[in-house]
Amino acid sequence: MAEYVHGYGTREQQRLVEQAEHWRHGLIRDGTSLEPGTRLLEVGSGVGAVLAVLGQEFPGVRLYGVDIEPRQLEFARGHLERASVAATLVQGDALALPFDDDSFDHVWMMWVLEHLADPIRALREAHRVLVRNGGITAIEVDYSTARAEPSTPALEALFRAMVQGMAAAGWSNAGTRLPEWLGAAGFRDINEGERRFWWEGEELATQAAYAADVVESAVEALAQLPGATEPELRAGIEDLRSLPNRPDAGLGGVVHKSTATR
Repeated sequence: MAEYVHGYGTREQQRLVEQAEHWRHGLIRDGTSLEPGTRLLEVGSGVGAVLAVLGQEFPGVRLYGVDIEPRQLEFARGHLERASVAATLVQGDALALPFDDDSFDHVWMMWVLEHLADPIRALREAHRVLVRNGGITAIEVDYSTARAEPSTPALEALFRAMVQGMAAAGWSNAGTRLPEWLGAAGFRDINEGERRFWWEGEELATQAAYAADVVESAVEALAQLPGATEPELRAGIEDLRSLPNRPDAGLGGVVHKSTATR
């Protein structure tokens, strides 16, 4: 498995904070119900960005985070302190969680499984640390569903590179595979949670800028793919950024916010 496609560093860490804020209302909070006292573990908690949002949106939840990368955990401690959110952070591997059986009421995994060599094993670990009837929320995208109108050759090349890059580094279709993976890991009451997004008008400027920032953070890695060149990818990013200036423009894709019960 290749290294994390977006890399590490302060600029990327700040992008992840902005990403969590971007999805705060429409994806993280929407459709989520967490009672005070719930013991929630975020697997792949990274810079603490999603934990901060969860702590602010659901006061009283007892938050825990686990991540394999010390640089992310160090940043997360500072970010959570600035956000006035308390959380216990632990270094550990999603494939061998450093927690006892039946330790948590809810597990949260957001854009993590797409990066793992064995997502079913990670979900089995999540299943193990949950109490009976505990819940899981897993959020992933299927990169092949990304589309823009009006499209351009550079945009099409950019979207193809995104799919190819995620397939090389993990799973480009993780969102579509989530229900299958959850079932294989032993979960029940699976809700695939397919959400089709299409942005136009005033929303498009924000969404196009966000999508361009995400791809630009990975452009150096994507440029190493067969058939991809950095100038072509950057041309696609420019077309993405300028999409709101075109008449009748739109941008969209499919995100899965799947839920299930242990």
